[in-house]
Amino acid sequence: MVKTVVKKYQVYDYNDLKNNDELFDKCYENWLSNPDNINGWSDENIESFKTFAEQLNMKIDYSLSNAEYPDRSCYIKLDNTNYYYIAPNDRVKHISEYIKDYKGNGYYICDNLKTYTDKLINQWNKDYSINDFSKDIENKMFDLWFEDNQDYFSKENFLQLVECNEYEFYECGDKVFLEGEE
Repeated sequence: MVKTVVKKYQVYDYNDLKNNDELFDKCYENWLSNPDNINGWSDENIESFKTFAEQLNMKIDYSLSNAEYPDRSCYIKLDNTNYYYIAPNDRVKHISEYIKDYKGNGYYICDNLKTYTDKLINQWNKDYSINDFSKDIENKMFDLWFEDNQDYFSKENFLQLVECNEYEFYECGDKVFLEGEE
């Protein structure tokens, strides 16, 4: 004989989380601790970096975590060896030409990198090298990556995700999964 047991659970939605700090914190902490929870824009961010490096006629190598903050294994490295064959005083002119009409892949990181590069070009002086330029772009990419992750993992973003996706949670803070979800 097979018995079916039905148990009812109280579930909580956006309004409940918004009005109950303790419940919100439980749900937020569970969401943060989920190892499958990664920034949904990470692929676009990487593609933006690749697109920009390609536009600069540089190769890119990277290792980035999907966390809010970098760890020791994280890096971004641009290979600028294509510039070694260009006279040092002509390098800034080449970079300017490469990015003059740059539109990127339509994602905000490309615009951000273009604006930052324009600033570097305008401040370029005889003591500024292609290695300095590459390092500045690497650092900017690195900062953009982790700023975007910090924004994604913020409490404000979590609450927006709950509202937009109509997520519901159990009292213990676990997300309610509908059939076929997970």
